[in-house]
Amino acid sequence: MNQLSTNIIINSNKDIEINIEKIPNYLTKQNKSFKQILHQALSKITTTSSDDTDKREELRKIAILIYRIMLIQSYQLLWAAYLKSGMGQLIISSKIKLSCSTTLSLWPKDIKTMVQSKNMDKTNDTYLKYVNDRLNELEQQLRQNQTELNIKANRFQGYTSSVQKMIETYIEQNLYSIRMEIEHKVQLIHYDYHIHALKLEYFHHNPNKYQEQLMKQICQSKYAQETTEQEYYFLQKLIAYYNSPNQSFDSSPIAHSTLLDSIEDQDIRQELFKQYKSIALQSRESLFATYMKSAEDQRQQYKKKHEEDIKTMYPSKHSLNDTEKLSTMMIHIIDERCQKISERIKCIYKFKVQSILSKS
Repeated sequence: MNQLSTNIIINSNKDIEINIEKIPNYLTKQNKSFKQILHQALSKITTTSSDDTDKREELRKIAILIYRIMLIQSYQLLWAAYLKSGMGQLIISSKIKLSCSTTLSLWPKDIKTMVQSKNMDKTNDTYLKYVNDRLNELEQQLRQNQTELNIKANRFQGYTSSVQKMIETYIEQNLYSIRMEIEHKVQLIHYDYHIHALKLEYFHHNPNKYQEQLMKQICQSKYAQETTEQEYYFLQKLIAYYNSPNQSFDSSPIAHSTLLDSIEDQDIRQELFKQYKSIALQSRESLFATYMKSAEDQRQQYKKKHEEDIKTMYPSKHSLNDTEKLSTMMIHIIDERCQKISERIKCIYKFKVQSILSKS
């Protein structure tokens, strides 16, 4: 199941350069789908059969440039979000008027990790320079590829906007997964920014030690409650995925046994495989049931814990002294922060499910 968990690997400028320069399989000469696209494109261009090969190769080079431009533009959205978060320029749509909404500077964890890996000073100026440098490099690469594309397109006799649109559509379909990753990453940047802003707003109301601890406890229990809730539903979807017709046992890695394959007698081999398959499927069903039972137990445990924590925000008039009571505004801030924590976790699990569906 862990193989289906998707980790975003947009972690450094080096990764970006590798992704931009590397030609994906769907744009190689051997790819059948790409061959069909090039054939359809050439059919729209008036040409002679003698130069079809050369024109096909020129179209492939144009397609690679279009791919790089589209990929760079996607990365620019991510790095622009990094910059806005660090500069305090992300827009927050909040039920509460936040006093720090125009001054909050929060450099995402990814940026801090990248800077730390290069042994650079962990200061605001360093983070700002690092992100701006990456954005400038992306802009330079974008202009360079756009210039090359314009030159090749202008030199290509018969090249039209409809031909380019055909190529762009093909690339967009194949870029879906990485664009989905980037969009997800940007969403998390916004959630982290909003959640941090609400934390600062809470401290702006000068909570005492008890009130500080209570906010932390409630938000942590909300995180645990929502995570176990989403994990439960995620397991349901994973099990349904494994039990779907397109995930047959015979095509799974566990179906291949070196010992069984070494048996020369075909009848004996088939009979043993049949028994092996029956035992394996029964074991898998038993394992799935154990997963679901464990997930349900955790789900109920953390749900109960969070409900108990929430009750502490609304004590009876005589149960707490004045220094332990939360103001109405403090309660509103905690409610909204818990809501954003919940939305963030749902966003993560929604992305996991989309990743599974896109791969299948």
